[in-house]
Amino acid sequence: MSLLLYGIVAENSLPADWDESLRLAHAGGLAAVTACCEQAEQDVETVLAFGNVVERIHQHTTIIPIRYGSLLPDEAAVIEHLAEKSEHYRLRLAELDGCEEMGVRLPMATPEPNPNANTNTSSGHEYLQALKRKYSAAEQAEKEAAALDLALVGLYRKRCGEPGLFAGQPMYLVSYLVPRTQLDAFRAKLDGLFVAGTHRGIISGPWPPYNFAD
Repeated sequence: MSLLLYGIVAENSLPADWDESLRLAHAGGLAAVTACCEQAEQDVETVLAFGNVVERIHQHTTIIPIRYGSLLPDEAAVIEHLAEKSEHYRLRLAELDGCEEMGVRLPMATPEPNPNANTNTSSGHEYLQALKRKYSAAEQAEKEAAALDLALVGLYRKRCGEPGLFAGQPMYLVSYLVPRTQLDAFRAKLDGLFVAGTHRGIISGPWPPYNFAD
């Protein structure tokens, strides 16, 4: 029976009987939270249930969340993994301690469609112009994200960002690692910026720090 990894926590930060469906494997002052699993099913209900477990652990103690689907063959393999990455995990736990992840989705301009894109008459020039529109939108979103970073200085520990899609619309997705002690101030600052029209976007979170776990 394989073991599904939920995350890495400090040793003794969760009681052994915290959840009878979970198993803790210990090594090097760390504990991996696992559960018996034949295979990682990809249906929505199973993935959401996995996320709920990570969220419960996150509310109880600092966790390095593991992306859904990480399986190791047995407890010995889990312990070996912990031993190999113990230094990395200890540093990451210290960095994530007492923090939440907050997300901001900044809208990106949708490139204008090329009317000749699906015809044989589409020229190389038109193709290059379409690429230019696409990348200029991403560059503009990166500048917007950088300006937002400056407005939020002192309210977060780390950030990361990348272009992506949300509900089929192009967005620049920014994630902030925010100390819980700064969470109210962070949210209030964002709300103020959006109300004033200085920036615009969609706020999400708080979440377990998935984007800061690597």
